Amino acid sequence: MKRQKIALVVAASLALGLTAVAVGSPNSVAFAKVTSKVQVKDQASCAKPAKGRLACLAIKRTFFVNGMRGRITPKASVQPMGGVAYGANQLRKAYGVTEVGARYKVIAIVDAYHSASAYQDLSDYRAMYNLGPIDNCTKQDLPEMEGSVMTEVPAGKNPCFMQLDQNGKVAVNHDTQDDGWAQETSLDIEMATAICPHCSILLVEAKIPTMVNFDRAVAVAAEFRGVKAISNSYGGGDNAEFKYPSFAAATAKGIAVVASSGDSGFGASAPASFASVIAVGGTSLRVDAKGKWAGETAWAKAGSGCSTYNKAATWQPVFMTGCAGKMTADVAAVADPATGVAVAYDGGWYTFGGTSVSAPLIAGMYAIGPDFGESAGAFTVANADKLHDITEGSNGRCDVKYWCNAREGWDGPTGLGSPIGSDAF
Repeated sequence: MKRQKIALVVAASLALGLTAVAVGSPNSVAFAKVTSKVQVKDQASCAKPAKGRLACLAIKRTFFVNGMRGRITPKASVQPMGGVAYGANQLRKAYGVTEVGARYKVIAIVDAYHSASAYQDLSDYRAMYNLGPIDNCTKQDLPEMEGSVMTEVPAGKNPCFMQLDQNGKVAVNHDTQDDGWAQETSLDIEMATAICPHCSILLVEAKIPTMVNFDRAVAVAAEFRGVKAISNSYGGGDNAEFKYPSFAAATAKGIAVVASSGDSGFGASAPASFASVIAVGGTSLRVDAKGKWAGETAWAKAGSGCSTYNKAATWQPVFMTGCAGKMTADVAAVADPATGVAVAYDGGWYTFGGTSVSAPLIAGMYAIGPDFGESAGAFTVANADKLHDITEGSNGRCDVKYWCNAREGWDGPTGLGSPIGSDAF
């Protein structure tokens, strides 16, 4: 894919700030008029999946002025895109993150297909926000790397980026197989590195986006030495966890396995609905003039739901959720495209939203933290006082009001809340 000159998709006049929220299904195109001259277009990165396949949960927001796509160059010192897309430094400040992690702590990202631009995108992002260098520890252009299996971070000084297929072998394909999933991949690895910049990043690419292939990719991630968290930014309908044992096996090893709750409002989504998985919901994030957290509301499209296939998570007592099965979400972070994040992809800069943003952010929080003797979910529940309790917003209609409406304490769209630093993780 031909790399473009770095440019941020936005109109300079958007410095007034945008609060428009797109409507429609997550796979539809939606326009929200902001002024007489400015429009936004929100569209799911991945095409609507075929039967038996899962969708990625990234939403790309594009800005238009008088029908023309707007462009400015992002700056590391200020919040880019007219104040409606958060960069790494803004995300860290908003959520009070001061720790940087360490290279032997690994965040695993599970996605589908192969992205040829992933390492360059990650490097561009880190350079923009002065996060320091990250080494490509699986250089596909070296003959000795082809087909080799990697199970740990090699010796070195800088954090590592490692790109493997679902069999644990170094990915050697030089072409991007699916643009939508490649955008998802760049979003995921960049959000993880934003929160834990000194952590190493392991990208495991499933051959195709089915639960069988994702299950295999999660198993590879769980066997990789030093993995602290595994992020899964994809989802489908509610499904039975016992068919896909790698998620529970990873959790049993003390790894925080997180998954996006979905971008379709109320309704359970797998793998977030698995009892062993920490489901991450979505919010609209506000900051003050100094960039500090100023409030969050439940994002209108954030997923939540009561699973009819899976038992409740061990850290979710029924009295807390009112659901006899696994209830989503457990925690939350920014996901609304109207308060989205800046992402480098294939030479360009874009705004993204969706719960594909929130899951890798939370994975980064868990990677900073300690090894979990028990489950990471139980640790967070025990430290719920270190989360922002989100009490406003709704994602639809449901039989039990707080399954789709934010309230004090636990609720469906935002779980126990969003990060105040990394202490709850």
